[in-house]
Parts: sequence; structure tokens; C-alpha cells
Amino acid sequence: MRVIMNKQLRLFLMVVATALILGGLIACNGSTDNGQNSAQWPVWDLRDGDYRGHFDDREHNVSVQITIENEEIVGVALRWAYYRGVDYRSADEDPYAGIYDQHVESLEYLLGATGVDEIVERTVHMEGTPSGPALEAIQTQDVDGFSAATIRSGKIASAVRDAFNRGRYRE
Repeated sequence: MRVIMNKQLRLFLMVVATALILGGLIACNGSTDNGQNSAQWPVWDLRDGDYRGHFDDREHNVSVQITIENEEIVGVALRWAYYRGVDYRSADEDPYAGIYDQHVESLEYLLGATGVDEIVERTVHMEGTPSGPALEAIQTQDVDGFSAATIRSGKIASAVRDAFNRGRYRE
């Protein structure tokens, strides 16, 4: 009798757990329509103010500040840019000075982007090998092969996403 009770209890608990999991999935998704009516990512609150974000993969460190007014990027600043301990911001000779210029030009490509969709679109252009307008925004092209645009722009895009994911830094 006790073995039967344990089997029945286990079956009951499995049914309840399954119902809770499915209920949670439906609640997260908002429906049972395979995600067609679910919320879109990213959900950024682009209130007026400054946003700060960072990218760090142990060798590269990039920190940005972005200013938003009326859901438009109106200001950008490269707060830090390091590679293996070299501070690009204080470099005054090539190739590091040119690399710094490329960082800034990549970030400035985001100026004028309005709304979440356009900001996301521009950061996508910066990923991998920069393409189209993201690549055209980098005027400093005459730096050695070490400084190919793909090294920075993806990291800058990541720092930008981090800034908006963190939310407003200050009004």
C-alpha cells in the first residue's frame, strides 16, 4: 500500500510540476502562439540623460557614455579604451593614436540614431566586419593591419548595449 501511495504521489507531483512549468512559459510568452505576440528585445527605456556601458575581455577594455534627448543619441564619449594595458586615449603617435581615432569615429556613427530600432540597427552594422555606413563612418583608414575596424566596433557596440541594458546613469 505504501509503495502504491509513493507512486501516486510522485505522479501527482510530476503533473503539478509540468503544469507549473507550462503555466510559467505561457505567462512569460503572453500566449500560446509560439511567440508571435511576445515582447520584443531589447526593451530599453530611452529617457533623457546619460548612459554608461563597458566591454571587457581581459585584453580589451572599452567604456562609453551616451547622451539621449527625446530618444535620440545626441552625444557620445569614449571614456576608456585600453588594449593590453595601452591607453589609446593618451596615445599621441601611430598606430595607437590612429586606433583611438577609429574608436571615436566608430562611436560617433551612433550620433543621430533615434529610437531602439535604429540604435539596434546601427550596432548590428558594427558587429563582426563593419559594413555599409558603419564602415564608411571610420575615416581613419590608414592605420596598420593590427587596427582593422573589426577589432573595435563590435566591442563598442557591446559597450553601447551594456549602457542601455544598465539604464540611465544620470539625468
